Amino acid sequence: MPEDNQFQPLAPARLHGKSDEEFGVFKPRASKPPRRSSKCPVYVLAGLVTLAAIALVFALAVLRVEAPDVELKSVAVKNLTHGTSPSPSFNVTLTAEVSVQNKNFGAFNFENGTATVLYEGMVVGDEEFSKAHVESRKTKRMNVTLDVRSDRLWNDKNLSSDISSGSVNLTTYAQVTGKVRVMKVVRRRTTARMNCSMTLNLTSSSIQDLVCR
Repeated sequence: MPEDNQFQPLAPARLHGKSDEEFGVFKPRASKPPRRSSKCPVYVLAGLVTLAAIALVFALAVLRVEAPDVELKSVAVKNLTHGTSPSPSFNVTLTAEVSVQNKNFGAFNFENGTATVLYEGMVVGDEEFSKAHVESRKTKRMNVTLDVRSDRLWNDKNLSSDISSGSVNLTTYAQVTGKVRVMKVVRRRTTARMNCSMTLNLTSSSIQDLVCR
């Protein structure tokens, strides 16, 4: 058989592999773990702000020191004498019920206090308070006795007409000085004052029109 007619085998076909991109296949990338937002500084800041607010309220409400309130509750009249001859005069003993209201969150210890009675701006009687202790947020009542004498006046030009009218206008002034101590932290000296006007009725031996400011 001639050589030209001999069968020659075909060369094997070469297979070329294709990448995933050529086939349109995408491999998912490895996902990174989500970042956790750190809220710790926010919580710390919020806590500090809250503590500061509480401390401010505590300082304003508890540690703040105010002067106590002094009030004249009532005045009793004893041993009243008066006349216009040979010269105008009046003498009386006044028993005043005084209250000291301590509004602070600490005790108030007052070392001294004075009560004064004036007629037309001139002193006609005065007395000192005894030392006392007023508990936190409490009120203490005490009686103060004042001997009022018109012979202490250096000018009595209107006294005769007042006695003839049956009434004498008086002014009462009181002052209490002491220390407030709050929780052994704050210790402050303070003074409480009271100013009242009243009318001494010579006919009924009583106090009328008591007004305090």
